[in-house]
Amino acid sequence: MSEYQFVAFRAVDRALTDRELAYAERQSTRAQITRWSFENEYHFGDFHGNVAGLLCHGYDIHLHYANYGVRKIALRLSAGLPFPKSVWSKYIGIGEFRWKKDTKGKGGILTLNPYHESGEIEEIWDPGVYMDEVVEIRNRLVEGDLRVLYLLWLCAALDNDSVSPDVIEPPVPRGLAECVECYGPLLEFFGLDPLILSAASAGAPTSPARKDHTQRCATWVDGLSASEAKRLLHELLVEDYASVKAQINSAIRVSEVASVWPTVALGRSFRELLDQTNAFRSAHDAKQQRKTESAARRKAAKQERERKHRMTEMVKDPTKWLRKTENLVHARGIDNYQAAADILADLRDAVGGDEGAQITRKHATHLAKKHPTLNRLKSSLRKRGLLE
Repeated sequence: MSEYQFVAFRAVDRALTDRELAYAERQSTRAQITRWSFENEYHFGDFHGNVAGLLCHGYDIHLHYANYGVRKIALRLSAGLPFPKSVWSKYIGIGEFRWKKDTKGKGGILTLNPYHESGEIEEIWDPGVYMDEVVEIRNRLVEGDLRVLYLLWLCAALDNDSVSPDVIEPPVPRGLAECVECYGPLLEFFGLDPLILSAASAGAPTSPARKDHTQRCATWVDGLSASEAKRLLHELLVEDYASVKAQINSAIRVSEVASVWPTVALGRSFRELLDQTNAFRSAHDAKQQRKTESAARRKAAKQERERKHRMTEMVKDPTKWLRKTENLVHARGIDNYQAAADILADLRDAVGGDEGAQITRKHATHLAKKHPTLNRLKSSLRKRGLLE
């Protein structure tokens, strides 16, 4: 297996300045670099740029994938974690799930980099599609969604080097059951079945009521002074709209006082969660199999009804259906040859007896003689018993 790596960064809150862009361009001579993104693929060699430097100079998220086991994300949080240390310390610190605070200010970098042996979890063929998922994870984390920390704790626990499968889970945030769809892709990136959130949420209440984005924006706007509102309006009109909007959204998140997300202590081990996930997966797959089989039966019944109706019409005017087979063969293609053979077989059964067999075999022989080089046509006719 050849080596493959994908290294990417993305700016979320604002575009890079000229100075920050120049810094990014010094980190790689091959990467595709813009004020909003930095991406490169490696089939040999490695990335030697400064990850922490790029996150401190404009970019907000980082993703690193390598097919020999690396699955890493890093999030730059300029306003710091939106939880007191007494809360976040219960989730962060397991294995390679770390928070590194800046030497000055509130900001820092949250990194998740569990260890996996090469080939141990399913390979990913397009890791770049997960960048949007990482952006969403960061957005929800900044907004104070404690479920994100629990999700990342699960990913950190799937680490064969430094974490025991008997490690006990941290407090379970309410509302995990509502997150399978939005957090599922990132769980898959780290090798976990998304149903582990269903297993983990068993026994946890639903999520607390929270303001939606419109309400949060209205509250923030109400707190603006007239001069500040004019300044922002001027920036929206004369500067890069996306960058200004991103800065405003960031300011809204920073201005909010994060409420305490309610949790429940269930005290299960990671091994227990994996066992329950496997049970859920087996039940889910069995249910899907039953649905698939039921759908197949309904489809077969419908096709049989349509076939019988068609056969009724065939008896009224067999010549019409013989002409249809001519047209199908003339159009060429394996599917058309198969369809022509099916029509002749149904016509044989519809007319019935020696008459039906005589009409269809005669026409099949005619088609074969008219198109002597169409071996696929002749094969389809033989499979239906229409040619010797």
